[in-house]
Amino acid sequence: MNLNKLIHAFLPAAVFGLLLSLLFLLPKDDTLEEASISPDMPVGRALPGWVGEKVQESEAERQILAADTKFSKANYRALSAADIWDDFGVNRGPVVDASIVFSGQDMNASIHRPELCLPAQGFMNLTGRPETIELADGRTLHFTRLASVRPRSEKRGDALHFIHYYVFIGHGHIKSTHLQRVLQDMYDRLFTGTVERWAYFQAGTYWGEDIGISEREADDNLRRLIRDLLPRIIKWEEMEN
Repeated sequence: MNLNKLIHAFLPAAVFGLLLSLLFLLPKDDTLEEASISPDMPVGRALPGWVGEKVQESEAERQILAADTKFSKANYRALSAADIWDDFGVNRGPVVDASIVFSGQDMNASIHRPELCLPAQGFMNLTGRPETIELADGRTLHFTRLASVRPRSEKRGDALHFIHYYVFIGHGHIKSTHLQRVLQDMYDRLFTGTVERWAYFQAGTYWGEDIGISEREADDNLRRLIRDLLPRIIKWEEMEN
Protein backbone atom coordinates (compact mmCIF):
# COMPACT_ATOMS: atom_id res chain seq x y z
CA MET A 1 0.00 0.00 0.00
CA ASN A 2 1.55 3.33 -1.06
CA LEU A 3 1.63 6.49 1.01
CA ASN A 4 -1.38 8.10 -0.65
CA LYS A 5 -3.53 5.08 0.07
CA LEU A 6 -2.40 5.05 3.68
CA ILE A 7 -3.30 8.72 4.07
CA HIS A 8 -6.76 8.20 2.56
CA ALA A 9 -7.33 5.19 4.77
CA PHE A 10 -6.40 6.78 8.08
CA LEU A 11 -7.21 10.49 7.54
CA PRO A 12 -10.96 10.25 8.31
CA ALA A 13 -10.29 8.37 11.54
CA ALA A 14 -7.57 10.84 12.53
CA VAL A 15 -9.83 13.85 11.91
CA PHE A 16 -12.64 12.21 13.86
CA GLY A 17 -10.30 11.50 16.75
CA LEU A 18 -9.06 15.10 16.73
CA LEU A 19 -12.61 16.43 16.91
CA LEU A 20 -13.38 14.15 19.83
CA SER A 21 -10.29 15.30 21.68
CA LEU A 22 -11.27 18.94 21.21
CA LEU A 23 -14.52 18.27 23.04
CA PHE A 24 -12.49 17.73 26.22
CA LEU A 25 -10.90 21.16 25.82
CA LEU A 26 -14.19 23.04 25.49
CA PRO A 27 -15.81 24.71 28.52
CA LYS A 28 -18.10 22.43 30.48
CA ASP A 29 -19.89 24.80 32.87
CA ASP A 30 -23.25 24.72 31.04
CA THR A 31 -24.22 27.81 33.02
CA LEU A 32 -27.80 28.89 32.32
CA GLU A 33 -27.84 32.57 31.41
CA GLU A 34 -31.23 34.27 31.75
CA ALA A 35 -32.73 36.17 28.82
CA SER A 36 -32.11 39.91 28.97
CA ILE A 37 -35.79 40.87 28.99
CA SER A 38 -38.24 41.37 31.83
CA PRO A 39 -41.38 39.19 31.96
CA ASP A 40 -43.28 42.08 33.56
CA MET A 41 -45.34 43.54 30.73
CA PRO A 42 -46.75 46.94 31.77
CA VAL A 43 -50.53 46.81 32.15
CA GLY A 44 -53.24 49.35 32.86
CA ARG A 45 -51.80 52.73 31.92
CA ALA A 46 -48.26 51.93 33.00
CA LEU A 47 -47.11 52.24 29.37
CA PRO A 48 -47.74 55.87 28.37
CA GLY A 49 -50.14 56.17 25.46
CA TRP A 50 -51.51 52.67 25.85
CA VAL A 51 -53.90 50.62 27.93
CA GLY A 52 -52.64 47.11 28.62
CA GLU A 53 -54.42 44.01 29.88
CA LYS A 54 -52.64 40.87 31.07
CA VAL A 55 -53.58 37.71 29.16
CA GLN A 56 -53.25 34.09 30.28
CA GLU A 57 -51.62 31.63 27.94
CA SER A 58 -53.95 29.02 26.46
CA GLU A 59 -54.17 25.39 27.48
CA ALA A 60 -53.06 24.43 23.97
CA GLU A 61 -49.86 26.48 24.34
CA ARG A 62 -49.06 24.79 27.66
CA GLN A 63 -49.63 21.35 26.18
CA ILE A 64 -47.57 21.93 23.04
CA LEU A 65 -44.51 23.40 24.77
CA ALA A 66 -42.32 21.96 27.53
CA ALA A 67 -43.55 22.12 31.11
CA ASP A 68 -40.81 24.57 32.14
CA THR A 69 -41.70 27.05 29.38
CA LYS A 70 -42.75 30.42 30.81
CA PHE A 71 -45.15 32.93 29.26
CA SER A 72 -45.87 36.63 29.58
CA LYS A 73 -48.75 37.97 27.48
CA ALA A 74 -50.74 41.19 27.23
CA ASN A 75 -53.12 42.99 24.91
CA TYR A 76 -52.68 46.69 24.20
CA ARG A 77 -54.85 49.44 22.75
CA ALA A 78 -53.56 52.90 21.89
CA LEU A 79 -55.19 55.77 23.73
CA SER A 80 -56.77 58.58 21.77
CA ALA A 81 -56.97 62.20 22.97
CA ALA A 82 -60.52 61.55 24.22
CA ASP A 83 -59.28 58.71 26.42
CA ILE A 84 -57.14 60.97 28.59
CA TRP A 85 -60.19 61.79 30.69
CA ASP A 86 -61.82 58.37 30.30
CA ASP A 87 -60.79 55.59 32.66
CA PHE A 88 -62.27 53.00 30.32
CA GLY A 89 -60.85 54.36 27.09
CA VAL A 90 -63.82 53.70 24.82
CA ASN A 91 -62.19 55.30 21.79
CA ARG A 92 -59.03 53.25 21.60
CA GLY A 93 -57.34 51.88 18.51
CA PRO A 94 -57.09 48.27 17.33
CA VAL A 95 -55.89 45.54 19.67
CA VAL A 96 -52.20 44.59 19.53
CA ASP A 97 -51.22 41.24 21.04
CA ALA A 98 -47.76 41.07 22.63
CA SER A 99 -46.16 38.03 24.19
CA ILE A 100 -42.86 36.69 25.48
CA VAL A 101 -42.14 32.95 25.56
CA PHE A 102 -39.18 31.95 27.72
CA SER A 103 -37.43 28.71 26.83
CA GLY A 104 -36.83 25.95 29.34
CA GLN A 105 -33.82 23.67 29.58
CA ASP A 106 -34.67 22.07 26.23
CA MET A 107 -34.77 24.81 23.60
CA ASN A 108 -36.32 22.53 20.98
CA ALA A 109 -39.29 21.82 23.24
CA SER A 110 -39.85 25.46 24.25
CA ILE A 111 -39.31 27.77 21.30
CA HIS A 112 -39.89 26.97 17.65
CA ARG A 113 -39.49 28.75 14.37
CA PRO A 114 -42.60 30.97 13.98
CA GLU A 115 -42.82 30.19 10.27
CA LEU A 116 -43.54 26.59 11.26
CA CYS A 117 -45.69 27.24 14.34
CA LEU A 118 -48.09 29.80 12.89
CA PRO A 119 -49.45 27.53 10.12
CA ALA A 120 -50.25 24.95 12.82
CA GLN A 121 -52.40 27.64 14.47
CA GLY A 122 -54.37 28.30 11.30
CA PHE A 123 -52.32 31.11 9.74
CA MET A 124 -51.88 30.71 5.98
CA ASN A 125 -49.90 32.26 3.10
CA LEU A 126 -47.03 33.46 5.27
CA THR A 127 -44.63 35.95 3.71
CA GLY A 128 -41.67 37.28 5.67
CA ARG A 129 -39.18 40.07 5.33
CA PRO A 130 -36.59 41.83 7.53
CA GLU A 131 -37.61 45.12 9.13
CA THR A 132 -35.85 47.73 11.25
CA ILE A 133 -37.62 49.71 13.97
CA GLU A 134 -36.23 52.74 15.79
CA LEU A 135 -37.26 52.54 19.43
CA ALA A 136 -38.42 55.45 21.57
CA ASP A 137 -35.01 55.63 23.25
CA GLY A 138 -33.19 56.02 19.94
CA ARG A 139 -31.93 52.44 19.68
CA THR A 140 -32.52 50.50 16.46
CA LEU A 141 -33.52 46.83 16.36
CA HIS A 142 -33.90 44.35 13.53
CA PHE A 143 -37.02 42.18 13.34
CA THR A 144 -38.66 39.63 11.10
CA ARG A 145 -42.08 40.75 9.85
CA LEU A 146 -44.56 38.06 8.86
CA ALA A 147 -47.79 38.73 6.99
CA SER A 148 -50.44 36.03 6.86
CA VAL A 149 -54.14 35.30 6.51
CA ARG A 150 -56.27 33.48 9.07
CA PRO A 151 -59.65 32.13 7.91
CA ARG A 152 -62.51 32.71 10.33
CA SER A 153 -64.74 30.04 8.79
CA GLU A 154 -64.94 27.70 5.83
CA LYS A 155 -66.74 30.42 3.86
CA ARG A 156 -64.61 31.47 0.90
CA GLY A 157 -62.95 34.81 1.47
CA ASP A 158 -64.00 35.07 5.09
CA ALA A 159 -60.57 35.70 6.56
CA LEU A 160 -58.58 38.26 8.51
CA HIS A 161 -55.13 39.51 7.59
CA PHE A 162 -52.48 39.38 10.30
CA ILE A 163 -49.16 41.20 10.76
CA HIS A 164 -46.60 39.71 13.11
CA TYR A 165 -43.19 41.06 14.20
CA TYR A 166 -40.80 38.87 16.16
CA VAL A 167 -37.29 38.79 17.60
CA PHE A 168 -35.28 36.40 19.79
CA ILE A 169 -33.64 37.79 22.93
CA GLY A 170 -30.96 35.84 24.77
CA HIS A 171 -28.51 36.88 27.46
CA GLY A 172 -26.84 39.92 25.93
CA HIS A 173 -27.91 39.02 22.40
CA ILE A 174 -30.81 39.97 20.13
CA LYS A 175 -31.39 37.97 16.94
CA SER A 176 -34.03 38.61 14.32
CA THR A 177 -34.12 35.16 12.71
CA HIS A 178 -34.29 31.56 13.83
CA LEU A 179 -30.98 30.76 12.07
CA GLN A 180 -29.14 33.59 13.81
CA ARG A 181 -30.43 32.38 17.17
CA VAL A 182 -29.40 28.78 16.50
CA LEU A 183 -25.88 29.79 15.45
CA GLN A 184 -25.44 31.98 18.53
CA ASP A 185 -26.72 29.19 20.75
CA MET A 186 -24.27 26.70 19.21
CA TYR A 187 -21.37 29.12 19.64
CA ASP A 188 -22.20 29.74 23.30
CA ARG A 189 -22.54 26.06 24.12
CA LEU A 190 -19.34 25.05 22.32
CA PHE A 191 -16.96 27.88 23.12
CA THR A 192 -18.16 29.52 26.32
CA GLY A 193 -19.87 26.62 28.06
CA THR A 194 -23.02 28.68 28.61
CA VAL A 195 -26.63 27.95 27.76
CA GLU A 196 -28.92 30.90 27.14
CA ARG A 197 -32.56 30.95 28.20
CA TRP A 198 -33.85 32.55 25.02
CA ALA A 199 -37.02 34.61 24.95
CA TYR A 200 -39.18 34.86 21.86
CA PHE A 201 -40.86 38.28 21.72
CA GLN A 202 -43.69 38.80 19.28
CA ALA A 203 -46.31 41.45 18.63
CA GLY A 204 -49.15 41.08 16.16
CA THR A 205 -52.43 42.60 15.05
CA TYR A 206 -55.25 41.99 12.57
CA TRP A 207 -56.40 44.19 9.70
CA GLY A 208 -59.04 44.02 7.02
CA GLU A 209 -61.72 45.98 5.22
CA ASP A 210 -64.52 44.28 7.13
CA ILE A 211 -63.12 45.42 10.49
CA GLY A 212 -62.32 48.91 9.26
CA ILE A 213 -58.55 48.75 9.72
CA SER A 214 -56.12 49.18 6.81
CA GLU A 215 -52.80 47.41 6.56
CA ARG A 216 -50.97 50.72 6.91
CA GLU A 217 -52.92 51.63 10.05
CA ALA A 218 -52.36 48.20 11.59
CA ASP A 219 -48.66 48.20 10.76
CA ASP A 220 -48.12 51.73 12.11
CA ASN A 221 -49.94 50.85 15.33
CA LEU A 222 -47.90 47.67 15.74
CA ARG A 223 -44.57 49.40 15.19
CA ARG A 224 -45.58 52.13 17.63
CA LEU A 225 -46.24 49.58 20.38
CA ILE A 226 -42.88 47.91 19.78
CA ARG A 227 -41.19 51.33 19.80
CA ASP A 228 -42.74 52.22 23.16
CA LEU A 229 -42.70 48.81 24.88
CA LEU A 230 -39.27 47.29 24.28
CA PRO A 231 -37.19 50.13 25.81
CA ARG A 232 -39.04 49.44 29.09
CA ILE A 233 -38.59 45.66 29.27
CA ILE A 234 -35.26 44.85 27.60
CA LYS A 235 -32.35 44.81 30.06
CA TRP A 236 -30.03 47.00 28.04
CA GLU A 237 -27.25 46.90 30.63
CA GLU A 238 -26.73 43.22 29.76
CA MET A 239 -26.46 43.77 26.02
CA GLU A 240 -23.03 43.28 24.50
CA ASN A 241 -23.75 45.40 21.45
